[in-house]
Amino acid sequence: MNRWVLAAWYAGLALGLLMWQPPAAGASGDSATGKGVYEKHCLVCHGPQGKGDGPAGRMLKPPAGDFTGADSKKKSEGDLRIIVENGKPGTAMGPWKSQLSQPELNDLMTYVMTLRK
Repeated sequence: MNRWVLAAWYAGLALGLLMWQPPAAGASGDSATGKGVYEKHCLVCHGPQGKGDGPAGRMLKPPAGDFTGADSKKKSEGDLRIIVENGKPGTAMGPWKSQLSQPELNDLMTYVMTLRK
């Protein structure tokens, strides 16, 4: 590959990385709509109150995350969103960023944050 083409490619990559911003923690979402997304996609593992005690969640090894627990509360909303979007290696938590739209993810995260209180 021509070194100028390679240099331009790296420069473009660096510029893209500098301009990229992760979704803002606290991105506005609708909790009521998020509850519907949660009930459709998350409840089976995380349970109705987010305690990780859903019908499938109790059987998982390691068990589904408990949003009400101390470990979860130590994580920022941004950290939790990264897990929701990308999954969590070594667990049954798969990535949702290709299955949910950004507005759905915003709504879901707004609702999940209400479970932590």
